[in-house]
Amino acid sequence: MRLILFIPAFIFSISVFGQIDNSIFNSYKPIEPNDSNKIWLSFENQNFLHNTEYFNNLYDGMTFLGATLAPTLVYQANRNIRIQVGWYFIKYSGRDEFSRSVPWILCQYRITKNLDLLMGNIHGTVQHNLIEPLYSFDKHFFEQPESGLQCLAHFKHFEGDLWLNWEKFILPGDPFKEQFTMAGTGKIIFFKPESKFQLSFPMQWMAAHKGGQMETSTEPLQTYFNTALGIDAAYHPFSKAKNCLGINGFFASYYDASSIHVQYYSKGYGILSNLYAKIGKFDIMAGYWYGEHFIAPRGEPLFQSVSQKYTIWWEPNKQLILNKFQFNQPIKKGIDLAVRFQSYYDVLRNNPDFSYSLFIILKEDFFLKKLK
Repeated sequence: MRLILFIPAFIFSISVFGQIDNSIFNSYKPIEPNDSNKIWLSFENQNFLHNTEYFNNLYDGMTFLGATLAPTLVYQANRNIRIQVGWYFIKYSGRDEFSRSVPWILCQYRITKNLDLLMGNIHGTVQHNLIEPLYSFDKHFFEQPESGLQCLAHFKHFEGDLWLNWEKFILPGDPFKEQFTMAGTGKIIFFKPESKFQLSFPMQWMAAHKGGQMETSTEPLQTYFNTALGIDAAYHPFSKAKNCLGINGFFASYYDASSIHVQYYSKGYGILSNLYAKIGKFDIMAGYWYGEHFIAPRGEPLFQSVSQKYTIWWEPNKQLILNKFQFNQPIKKGIDLAVRFQSYYDVLRNNPDFSYSLFIILKEDFFLKKLK
């Protein structure tokens, strides 16, 4: 029975990937050599409503309504290095206080014109472009900012993002374990930028670790690995326009490398397949997920075989039909409005879940001074 289900799912995944375009959240800016000795104020504000209407035994739906604010002072010391210092705030509507208020410090070093090294508060969450089974979109609203190391590559035939997000730091005697995520995404590109037909091979991996040697916690060491390998084919009918029609798919895996297994399953896999289109200001996607014993600690819970609500609930096999829609309207340069709708239908349990979102995002730089 497993083989009968696996073969058509695999064939479908080779022919059809994707997720809704998250580029409106990107805050990465390459270093420009001509900006040496300049100081400016960078301002970023995200206003959001993200409501998940979930009716399953895996994960409770939540409503995220609020705003983030990240003002930073930027100084580019020379042609290759830039320092960014500021503060990050997030406030949810219905709470009087900031839910998170932390310093923002980033050092960005331009190793070559195609390679950047970042230390401090890295460009994280949905900016890593991980597929949804490996990284949940919800985490964008409560796991910012990420902090650690990041290496970004932008070559003609390869794009990559390698990072370490250090989530919990420990000192001797702390009653909890250190926690971090190491991960990477890459894409091998087999086309010229002006080509109408574009073929690429995306690769993703993630290691989630909870451990340490100095803490007093008796909780067992935990290490989980996820990988995803895929193929992506897109057709752009007009070379100068962003309109496209694409098909792609991923084969995802899960492996528990912990010395003591606390999860119900120690290994599993999943297949993500989607057909997507971009038409003007609209993004549309339809897809299918088949999973077996699949677990991803940072992934969207609806794709997984274990529950975050009940410790004794498991769903060894998953079949989801996905539909996603996004409308993106630039209000002016540096200000975007986006509306999003997503639905997930669990075929085996006849269960529908959905979410909808509204975003207004502002990003602006104000030049202050050039030093002699």
